[in-house]
Amino acid sequence: MDETKIESLDLINDKYLIDEYFKLKVNKELNIDIDLSSEYITAHNIVSKKLILVQTFSHTIMENPQLYLLLRSLIHNVNSYHVTKSQMISALNNT
Repeated sequence: MDETKIESLDLINDKYLIDEYFKLKVNKELNIDIDLSSEYITAHNIVSKKLILVQTFSHTIMENPQLYLLLRSLIHNVNSYHVTKSQMISALNNT
């Protein structure tokens, strides 16, 4: 039986991958082509001490309710481990 190895997402070293994945999802869902690399940062959760993504949304994001909700959802999915590095790579390769 083949075992599937799940590679952990490194929020710092995989930032470019996350940026491209977010950009792809926003483009597919809302047909908006936007650079999202400055719309979030990595920080340590003060309770769990784990590294998480934290929103730093610009006025552009805040003015668009659909974009705001989608980006919040994407960040939540990364922080909750609902999306893996291999899923991101697969989504980007299938475009």
